[in-house]
Amino acid sequence: MATKEHKRTTILLMIVTILITTTGCWSRRETQFLTINSALGFDRITVNGKPQILLSVLTLKPSAMAAGGGGMGGTGASRMQGTSGEVISVTGATIEDAIRNWDLRSSRQLFLAHTVVLVIGESMAKGGIAQIIDFCMRDKDVPLRAWVVTCKGSARDALQAQPEFEPLTSTEIANIQYKDTSFVSKTARENVFNVVYDLLTPGREVSLSYMKTFVPTEKGSTMRQQGASGGTGTSGAASGSEGMAQNKTFSLSGTAAFRRDRMVGLLNEVETQGALLIKNQARGGVISVAYNSDHANISYLFRNARTRLKPVISHEGITIEISIKGTGEMIEEQNAVLDITRKQNLKELERLINREVEHRCRIAVSRAKELKSDIFGFGDLIHRTNPRAWRQIENRWGDILPTINVKISAHFTVEQPGLIEQPIKIQ
Repeated sequence: MATKEHKRTTILLMIVTILITTTGCWSRRETQFLTINSALGFDRITVNGKPQILLSVLTLKPSAMAAGGGGMGGTGASRMQGTSGEVISVTGATIEDAIRNWDLRSSRQLFLAHTVVLVIGESMAKGGIAQIIDFCMRDKDVPLRAWVVTCKGSARDALQAQPEFEPLTSTEIANIQYKDTSFVSKTARENVFNVVYDLLTPGREVSLSYMKTFVPTEKGSTMRQQGASGGTGTSGAASGSEGMAQNKTFSLSGTAAFRRDRMVGLLNEVETQGALLIKNQARGGVISVAYNSDHANISYLFRNARTRLKPVISHEGITIEISIKGTGEMIEEQNAVLDITRKQNLKELERLINREVEHRCRIAVSRAKELKSDIFGFGDLIHRTNPRAWRQIENRWGDILPTINVKISAHFTVEQPGLIEQPIKIQ
């Protein structure tokens, strides 16, 4: 009898276990009820005299990917013809309020876990990005690896710019960010996690990539071809406006520098390259120098750049010693005057390269001092190496930064002259 009771209890427990483990998830979100988001744009606007957040969402359109973007009725949203996405904007008193207002015009819930890029409009960036970062950290869906960029003008207009090589603007931005530090090193490269770290770390300031839209000059531009394809079903004025929007593409160039959470100015491409070298974030790029010429005529491709920073605090003040080392190759020589096989020529070329690297780093430091923005983390470096000294200057660091002395020394070598050693001399 005891055996039967034991078997009955065992079977009952097995049934209960199976029922528990095979039930559906109560918090499930089925894809057919979701709008997959690829990028978010943030702008600050005024509606009826009250400040509002304009949230622009770059949504994936599977039907557009399959059918080339045609066959969708008018929704009042900005159409992205020839791509697989659509930009839709909603407003709200806060970011979360704008997201909830999304549900008033969409039958599908907004899903943020696939966000690739956050684009912050210039006015929003100058007013402060803490609200955006706070939202990203509290929301469980926004990925910390999402890239963060600022843009000239509004984020909505930036997201509406047409990608030239990828189906989505967000994908093209992400791919540019991935490869920049290895091939170009002329724009910042930060994700949500990096921005949070810079905001929360004493002695560090945020620096973000800067996005600009423009109309390409090429007559055979991909954007012009897409804009020329008719059949939108809108009025002539609307079609013209839409065509102009579709003619615009974008580029990432330079860096937006912040003080606390507010954008205070820009670094151009040359200053950005110097800043990235100082921050040990430049893995590759081109340095152009003038050899026996009044204009740049030699291109040097640097690789494996490594930077060491050392703070020195004395009665004379604060000095940051920066040593940058790297290797590379000469990949272009325009005037056929340099025979790199001669040792003295090689030494002179390396001297010119190192002088140019030091110059680019110096103008980057000068620009950061002018903006009183410690994008290099000099204060954090002092904090980590000499906490006692940092406690004495922490509250005055913004005023002390422009007065510090920065010594820069570059040590780059030319490993090879490309595939040929002798210059091409036309006979």
